[in-house]
Amino acid sequence: MNKISILDCTLRDGGYINDWNFTENGIKFILNELYLSGVDYIECGFLEECNTNNNKSIFNSIERINDYLPENADKNRAVAMITYGKFPIEKVPDYNSNLLSIIRLIYKKPQKEGALKYARELIKKGYKVFINPTFIDQYSLKEIVSLVDEINKIKPFGFSIVDSMGVLNEKKLLEYTRTIDNFLDKGIVLCFHSHNNLQLSFSNAQSIIKENMQRQLIIDTCVFGMGRGAGNLPTELMANHLNAIYGKNYNLLNILKIIDEYVAKIFAVTPWGYSVPYYLAAINSCHPNYAAYLVDKQTITVEATDSILKSIPQENKATFNKDLIRELYLEYQSNFVDDTATIKFIKDSIINREILILAPGKSIEKEKTKIDEYIKNNNPFIFSLNINQNKFPVDVVFISNAKRYLQFDFKVKSIITSNIVEKEPNNSLKICYAKYINNSPLYDNTALIFLKVLISVGVKKVTIAGLDGFVRNLSENYTQNQYILNSSPEEFDTCNKIIKKELEKISNIIHITSITKSLYFDNITTMQNI
Repeated sequence: MNKISILDCTLRDGGYINDWNFTENGIKFILNELYLSGVDYIECGFLEECNTNNNKSIFNSIERINDYLPENADKNRAVAMITYGKFPIEKVPDYNSNLLSIIRLIYKKPQKEGALKYARELIKKGYKVFINPTFIDQYSLKEIVSLVDEINKIKPFGFSIVDSMGVLNEKKLLEYTRTIDNFLDKGIVLCFHSHNNLQLSFSNAQSIIKENMQRQLIIDTCVFGMGRGAGNLPTELMANHLNAIYGKNYNLLNILKIIDEYVAKIFAVTPWGYSVPYYLAAINSCHPNYAAYLVDKQTITVEATDSILKSIPQENKATFNKDLIRELYLEYQSNFVDDTATIKFIKDSIINREILILAPGKSIEKEKTKIDEYIKNNNPFIFSLNINQNKFPVDVVFISNAKRYLQFDFKVKSIITSNIVEKEPNNSLKICYAKYINNSPLYDNTALIFLKVLISVGVKKVTIAGLDGFVRNLSENYTQNQYILNSSPEEFDTCNKIIKKELEKISNIIHITSITKSLYFDNITTMQNI
């Protein structure tokens, strides 16, 4: 039986979740508990040319890592990772017994020549080096054989199968594994690093172990599966499996302490784990951040998400390009239409009428009496935004969110933006989506879109209810639970800032009065709270 080891990379790969901000005490605590757990190798974080930040597991020198390791820690178990191009070889000191001994080098396929040269320099300096080419699925078996031949000439400590997008099923994984094992020098360690987009990390790791290769095998894990998107293989699961099946003796309670005291709190703020969009990213072989971008919009259906991911050019799939996915999203959403008739309908409807806009905030329930009184006294023309409700006499519902559109029971006239391609009801009008978005990151926010529509027809003042702003208690954000956004508190704070800034611009053209409590109107002098 081959020697099986665990390499925990919570502080490195898990750091994508919290921007590596584990706090100084947190990093020390996690390292100490991992050492006590008996985990064989512990990745302390990234080595990068950067400013010092004691709270982050990104280090600007190998020497700094010593400040975080437990007293008298075996430095042969400590590991650092370098992303090729982010840490000059001149800044890597020659190895001595006071430093950690293992460095993992990660690089993308086009960087191979420079990365392998860098690896040779690290080996000359005396380090045990892992070579980690990312996105293994981008290599043909022929290319793998050629790469392994180059690896054998370098003679690193280890070589890694890196399933960067979590796309490998057992069959494909074992094709790579058997090819590599057949051609890789037996003295070189083989490592498996996976992502859990298809929920296969654990089963794939077990499949590799059962191959019973005559070499040391290392399995990468993260405590509680911490990692961006769908996450990684949980350390506690693999440790328990190796204890039960292969006679290992990892101390699981030390790993669980890390979850209880640190990782669970991070998860509560910024969760990770299996989801349909990350599944779609995997089956479309594209970077999970593309799926994350579309998920964060929370405006399109799963069919639309799949369609947009399929449209990403092959050469762009492995590396996230925010400008590209924004362009593809807008292209999918735009569907230009002639909305002259819709604009005329709005103009004709609001002549000599007050305008009331009902947004879907919780305040339209809490302050219903105030809204009813306004309607009684002013007889406004009432638009509702993306909400189904019968509490108020709505004249027109305005819909720009494709996901919410599917939930509608159309009983009143509707105006539907052209990004929604499903068949519209008979009593509906279309309006051109692309004409009314803004240039902010929240260019498709429904309230901002509709206010730009009103600007286009010459409206000078409106009254709003239910445009509350986002609070951290998710159940307090919407009048109906099915509208709840699964976003982090930090994302809500960012959205509030962006929307408030855009409303400040709009308020120079339209006088806006809010009759319900809102986070957006406190400091905008042209808006008056009643």
